[in-house]
Amino acid sequence: MKLLINTESLLPPITGIGTYTLNLLKQFDANYNFEAIECFSGHRFTTASKAIGQSEHAYPSCTPRKTADRINKILRGSILAYRAREALRNSLLRLKSSQYKDFVYHEPNFILKQHKGPAVATIHDLSFVSFPQYHPAKRVAWLSSKLPQSLARADMLITDSEQVRRELIELYEVNENKVRTIHLGAASCYVPQNAIQTAETLTRYGLKHGQYLLFVGTLEPRKGVDTLLESWANLPPHLKNAFPLVLAGAPGWGNKNLQDRIDTLRNKDELKHLSFVPAADLPALYAGATVFVYPSHYEGFGLPVLEAMSCGIPIICTADTSMSEVTGEHALHIQAGNAEQLTEQICHILENDAVRISLSTAGLIRAQDFSWGKCARETAAIYKTIGS
Repeated sequence: MKLLINTESLLPPITGIGTYTLNLLKQFDANYNFEAIECFSGHRFTTASKAIGQSEHAYPSCTPRKTADRINKILRGSILAYRAREALRNSLLRLKSSQYKDFVYHEPNFILKQHKGPAVATIHDLSFVSFPQYHPAKRVAWLSSKLPQSLARADMLITDSEQVRRELIELYEVNENKVRTIHLGAASCYVPQNAIQTAETLTRYGLKHGQYLLFVGTLEPRKGVDTLLESWANLPPHLKNAFPLVLAGAPGWGNKNLQDRIDTLRNKDELKHLSFVPAADLPALYAGATVFVYPSHYEGFGLPVLEAMSCGIPIICTADTSMSEVTGEHALHIQAGNAEQLTEQICHILENDAVRISLSTAGLIRAQDFSWGKCARETAAIYKTIGS
């Protein structure tokens, strides 16, 4: 079997789709005997091992970020830019179409490019349908116009959670036999660590092991950071002083008011904003937290929740979402946007050692149900089905 996979998402800074693509590639390159794996990055083709190496080399670099941010801002602001970019990338793939027609093409990022052979697309979430206000209007228009074509052209579709699978079937009337849920995994580096093991990383960030609340994710309205800030502000002073709030994440779309609020609180030393944190620092940052709080309104999976849970950290996340699908009963849940309920849950965890220990232990057991090895195995089975 031969695989053609789009690796545009491996360009820095790597976000959720890039993490998904990178970990699949690592599994395939190390553990599977594909006849060939060709990676298409939008402007060139390369091998899996080279794509992995280039990605990991570029990941910690902050230099490309400013350029990437400028490009992303332009793309978000113009649907013509979206179309021009896709036309260029499709034309390159078209030139190679005869060479790759016997390859199974996997598009990890929603929209299939032109390919004459069998194809599978991963649909990570449908938040642009359920919560269009949390996305740039041009992006909503682009996905709304292009996604139906991809759904029709794909031989199979993958979703990260059963919730997104149900939404895809209900909203787009996709044949349920054409859609498979394949849960994501957490990398093997996400494990519990003690204060000695986290010391070097936490010292650089001015943090103390077991003495902070943590949020990791893009700082934008969909992530519920405003709810988190409101709930944290209402905590009793002794808890706020003992457990400062730490936000680790780059600014996202539509977050000017949110960023202004964060800057004000940071200037008063009432929270720490670490901005974009290199991947190598995340395991220790998770493992050193007292509790991980993720009040996002919508997630296709909620990878930071699984990563934190794998580090043995108690979780508070949003009920009736894919995150509650991942955590099961082994986390505390709140209704979306309910800051008062979130304040109560944070107090409950911080003031009860037994609750923290119970959630930590149960979460570690639950996290064992998810792995990138399992994700790759189930994905490769789909390739085999449509390739034959």
